[in-house]
Amino acid sequence: MALLFGLMVVLPVTVFGLLVVRAMRGEGIRAKYEIAARQRDVVTELNDDLAGWLFAAGPGSARATALLHFHADAGRIVFPDFELALSADDSPEQRPFDSGPPSLPPTRDTVVNQYFPRVQAFRRDAAAGRNAGAQYFPRLAALVVQPPLDPDGYVVDVERVLEHANARLAAITAAEPFTATAWIAAQRPSSRPTDSIGLTGFPFFEVVFEDRPAPAAGILREQLFPYSMGLLIVVTVLGSAFMYRAVSHESKLARLRSDFVAAVSHEFRSPLASILALTERLDRVDDPDRRREYHSIIGQDARRLSNLVTRLLDFALIEEGQKTYSFDRIDLAETAREAVSTSRTTMRTDRLQLAEGPSQPLWVRADRTALAHAIQNLVDNAAKYSPPDAPIRVACGSTDGVHFVDVEDSGIGILPSERTKIFEKFYRGRQAASLNAEGVGIGLSLVRHVMDRHRGSISIYSEAGRGSRFSLRLPPAEG
Repeated sequence: MALLFGLMVVLPVTVFGLLVVRAMRGEGIRAKYEIAARQRDVVTELNDDLAGWLFAAGPGSARATALLHFHADAGRIVFPDFELALSADDSPEQRPFDSGPPSLPPTRDTVVNQYFPRVQAFRRDAAAGRNAGAQYFPRLAALVVQPPLDPDGYVVDVERVLEHANARLAAITAAEPFTATAWIAAQRPSSRPTDSIGLTGFPFFEVVFEDRPAPAAGILREQLFPYSMGLLIVVTVLGSAFMYRAVSHESKLARLRSDFVAAVSHEFRSPLASILALTERLDRVDDPDRRREYHSIIGQDARRLSNLVTRLLDFALIEEGQKTYSFDRIDLAETAREAVSTSRTTMRTDRLQLAEGPSQPLWVRADRTALAHAIQNLVDNAAKYSPPDAPIRVACGSTDGVHFVDVEDSGIGILPSERTKIFEKFYRGRQAASLNAEGVGIGLSLVRHVMDRHRGSISIYSEAGRGSRFSLRLPPAEG
């Protein structure tokens, strides 16, 4: 009887319990991973925001609230507020014996003896590639900032910078299960948590994360027994659901990995086979027209491989949380024209139509290369899922206070049930899969990531069988 009880009750309960614990542990590890990934995203977002704020020139920027301005011109450093011009070749000694930062506001004496030496040190470090346009000086308790290729620089109080950074962190993490605080790395108190992430562009700053306190912990301790019993019932009832979810998730990941590897292998194999075959034929072809045709095909396949490698590298950097962007004030219409010109090298030139743009530039703050790649991804998708002779239309403009780029095709369209899923990595719609079209399922995922990092959005208007229109929207650049 004891043996039968053990076989029928104890053994199944033990195995079930172990499986439940494993599933819950997997859920806990996944939650921790997601929190860590979100924290890396928070630091990246703060880094991009701080770069925009420090290097911008509009109202409310660091430049507008600077303590001191300077201008590098013809071998001189000019401080216009004091009508003071000092030779850039001078190497005055810094004053490390000063017990604290100079008094505010700056005076002619502090400019000459304290600010000017540090400006010189900053410029030497910038020329040597040891800073990216901003550097912290503890003796000034301030940052010296000079945007790349800009002769004008300024000095910003570090407390003002931290105030801005912490205000942004508070807004970014308002709905997160953790809080974030920006510190000067060398001055963070030892009593603070040691878990921190440094800013890539501003290594003198770091962000410290702490768990957001959970409420009503005392009530939970007082009612430990009933809560424990309730938890046991919930675990018993939902254990199977957790196991099913964990097994399904692993199965889905395995299937996605397999499909991704197969798709990438096919994407590489086709153009490589074409290039190798045509290369072998070139030596045996005397007809100049045929040789030009072969060279054109080889060039198209080589560009196709290059685009695929670029997308895979971008995807890998995004997955590791290491993708960075260089934000500049650029003309969105001009960037769209460049992207269209590049895309025309891989398709019939008359197929891709660029509508006449606005008479005025559409200024946005963006990474030119990343934005051009996003537009090219949309154009490539439109070409893959449209008839060979169907036109692809690209248009730029401004409406409702935002600038936009639209890419419209007359292809297979997208089913309503798939219009949110197509932005997930590796996902390919049922109609796209039935066409056996080229692709690995990461293009739209990359486009959405680029737009998220640029504080923009991507929207889709589609009707199955009648085509689609993708719209990239970006806020206008200040100034």
